Amino acid sequence: MASIGEQLQSYRSALADAQAKGDQAIARKIEQQISELEAFQQRHPEATEAPSPFEVFCDLNPDIINCRIHDD
Repeated sequence: MASIGEQLQSYRSALADAQAKGDQAIARKIEQQISELEAFQQRHPEATEAPSPFEVFCDLNPDIINCRIHDD
């Protein structure tokens, strides 16, 4: 699996491509993904492996029912 740095680099490359094509909707979505992954990285400096988009979403929204963790 990719590192967080590699994932950010991939997102930035995709952002440059979207901007070059003039696809603003895709560019905004990728900018959001970059922002969220950078926020994840700040909250989890020990993490090296890139989290899935769902893991990032749940890290930002722990109260969402699909993100709750129940201990037995």
